[in-house]
Amino acid sequence: MCVLFTGMLMGKAHAQSWQLVWSDEFDGEELDESKWSYQYGTGTSEGLTGWGNNELQYYTDREENVFVKDGKLHIVARDEIFGGSDFTSARIRTINKGDWRYGKFEIRAKMPIGQGIWPAIWMMPTDNVYGGWAASGEIDIMEYLGHQPERVHGTLHYGGESPNNVHTGTHYDLPSGNFHEDFHTFTLEWEDGVMRWYVNGEHYQTQNDWYSQRHPYPAPFDEYFHLIMNVAVGGNWPGHPDQNTEFPQTMVVDYVRVYEYSEFTSAEDERHEGPGAFELHQNHPNPFNPATNISFSIPNSQHVTLAVYDMMGRRVDVLANERFEAGTHTVRFDAGGLSSGIYNYRISTDTFRESRSMIFLK
Repeated sequence: MCVLFTGMLMGKAHAQSWQLVWSDEFDGEELDESKWSYQYGTGTSEGLTGWGNNELQYYTDREENVFVKDGKLHIVARDEIFGGSDFTSARIRTINKGDWRYGKFEIRAKMPIGQGIWPAIWMMPTDNVYGGWAASGEIDIMEYLGHQPERVHGTLHYGGESPNNVHTGTHYDLPSGNFHEDFHTFTLEWEDGVMRWYVNGEHYQTQNDWYSQRHPYPAPFDEYFHLIMNVAVGGNWPGHPDQNTEFPQTMVVDYVRVYEYSEFTSAEDERHEGPGAFELHQNHPNPFNPATNISFSIPNSQHVTLAVYDMMGRRVDVLANERFEAGTHTVRFDAGGLSSGIYNYRISTDTFRESRSMIFLK
C-alpha cells in the first residue's frame, strides 16, 4: 500500500508565473463599458440606503463625476445637490465583464484629500454563494480616508451574514509624503488560501486565516469576485466632510491590471535550470509518523508561505509565513492529532508556487 501511494504522489508538479489576462490603461476618450458598468444612486434600490454605511453621495454616470482624459480615469466627488443628496460621485465595477477567482490585481492611482472623503479599490463576490454580506466575503485592496493622507488600509470581511460578520486587516503608512501628492501602486496577490497586499512593491501584510459559517476553508474566498472603484463622501468610518473639506475631490487612476498564474514548464525542469533556483523538496521521511521535515530552496530573499492541506482542501497547519533569505530552509511538520492519510503541502512566494503530497500513517 505504501509503495502504491508513493508512486501516485511523485508525479510532476508545475511552476507558475503571473501572466496579464485583463487590463484597462484608460487610453480612450471615455470609459470602456465593455469592461465597466455603473452603479447609481444612494443604494436604496439595492436595499442599502447610504450604501450600508450612511454615506452622503449620489452615484451618477455623468461626465462631471466620471471621465477619461489623457490616459487616466477620473472619479470626482462634488458638493452639489442631486437626487435628494448633498453630494455626487461615481462607482464603477467589472461584474460579469471581469470576474476572477484568484489572481494578482495591480492598480496605480492618486488619492483625493480631505475630511469625509473615502475612496476605495475593492472586490465583491459576483454571486453570493454563501449568503448576504459579508458571508460571501469582501476583499478591500485599498481603502483610504482623506483626513489620513499618508495611510491606506487592506481588509477582508467574512464569517456570517451581518451582524455575524468579522473583518481582519491592517494599514500601510508611507515613509514620507502622502497618497494625495503622487501616484502609487496598490497590489493584491490572491491565491488558494492566501492573500498578500503590497504598496509600491513593498509587502505589508499576508492573510491566510479566515472562515465561513456555511462552508469549509478556504470559503468564502474560493469563488469569483469582481473589481469596484468608487469615491464615497461621508459615512460611518470617515465621518462627514467639514468646513475645511474642499470640493471637487478626485481619485485619478492610471491603470488597472489583472494577472493570473500560468503554467510554463514542469517544476522539475524549471528548478534545475541553474544554481540557486526555486525548489520545493519531497518531505523526509515519507511516509511518516508523526513528524516529517520539509525543505525548500529560494534564490533570493522572499516572503514565503508554506501550508499543509488535507484532501478536502482544508488547511490544517501553516509552517511558514515570513521572509526567508536565499538558500535552503527546513521546517518540521508534526501531524500528531490528525488522521492517517494523504496531505498536500504548498509553497507560495512572490514569484513561485508549487505543491507536493505526503503520507501520514499511524
